[in-house]
Amino acid sequence: MKTHFSSRLRRLPRAVLAATCALSTLPALATQGTFPHGYGVKSEGMGGVGIALAQDGLAGATNPAGMVRVGSRFDVGAAFLSVDNGSRFAGTTYDATENKGLYIIPQLGANYMIDADSSIGVSVVGNGVGTAYSRSANVGGMQGPRSQLQQMVATFSYARKLGEAHSVGAGLVLARQALTIRGPSSIGLPEGHDSSYGAGIRVGWSGQLTPALSVGATYASRVDMGKMDRFKGLLAEAGDMDVPANYGLGAAYRLGATTLAADVMRIEWGEIRSLANPGVTNAGGPPGSANGPGFGWRNQSVWRVGVDHALSDALTLRAGYNQGTRLLNPRDTYLGVLAPSANRRHVTVGASYQVSRDGELSLAYARSIKGTTQGTGAPPDGLTDLYMGQDWLSVSYGMRF
Repeated sequence: MKTHFSSRLRRLPRAVLAATCALSTLPALATQGTFPHGYGVKSEGMGGVGIALAQDGLAGATNPAGMVRVGSRFDVGAAFLSVDNGSRFAGTTYDATENKGLYIIPQLGANYMIDADSSIGVSVVGNGVGTAYSRSANVGGMQGPRSQLQQMVATFSYARKLGEAHSVGAGLVLARQALTIRGPSSIGLPEGHDSSYGAGIRVGWSGQLTPALSVGATYASRVDMGKMDRFKGLLAEAGDMDVPANYGLGAAYRLGATTLAADVMRIEWGEIRSLANPGVTNAGGPPGSANGPGFGWRNQSVWRVGVDHALSDALTLRAGYNQGTRLLNPRDTYLGVLAPSANRRHVTVGASYQVSRDGELSLAYARSIKGTTQGTGAPPDGLTDLYMGQDWLSVSYGMRF
């Protein structure tokens, strides 16, 4: 038994380790705050649903309980993201994509069935946000502003069935983030590059209530990241920027060749002071202090709905819609020049094709509809409007073993 176990374990692709390391060096740009609209190309094609519908080795990034349902498999993919974001200050529009408009977000997942009732796996995803204004742009005193937050988040999960109807899962979440900011030095604030590491947990449950209806629940703790000393005079709490806690419920209903799914998710951006504190006009303390200026991000609720339909044994088509509540507080928009996350609606389509007995190719396209947040109140916040829209094309290859 031990020999058989070891033999199967060695069949996990060795590319997992190399790709995990590579992911931490590549940029990401997300569609809701620093999060993308979904994890895994199949999920992305269905509006991001996944709490009650595990489909590939990326399921552990949403609900680790689903990993025991996907079998032994390996998935690797990437999203190609074209961005239209920027700001208007005092009536003048500044394009934040003049120096860079295309981003690449890699992803991978691997799952291994220990036995018929339990599995171990890893799901690696990228989060982030960024801008790339022209070096000659002067946006409210910030000369040539530029930002890039890259977060690599890996969930190492264990899942177990509790009978045939239910499963539970738990995951250790390890994260690395790297932050680059240019522009604030012209207004007397720090800029440069720094990075930090952190850890948290994710737990989940999945239940098959009827042959057609499955439900799920998931919770991820706040990922406690180390402080970035380079930005201790810019970000609240002396350079602290954690990954927020999030939780949600989902359901999926299968009717013949068609599956309907829906999720509701809550992201606690408002608990991360560097993101949630009021902007420069309304801040309660100097930059870098606990009550120093932030981006005015608020807690966000996200609704996701999706459908897939198997046209044949080889071809499955998908579509979905995703919408979040407004993230930005319009009275706190000035620092949002560095992160103009005004978009919150997404329309998606996708497909998978079985290219061999054990291999499948999946594609997804998402249109993040352009949104605008108009600044209100006293300047400079009241003079700053923010906008963002995105086109997201993803491809992945999945292999069962």
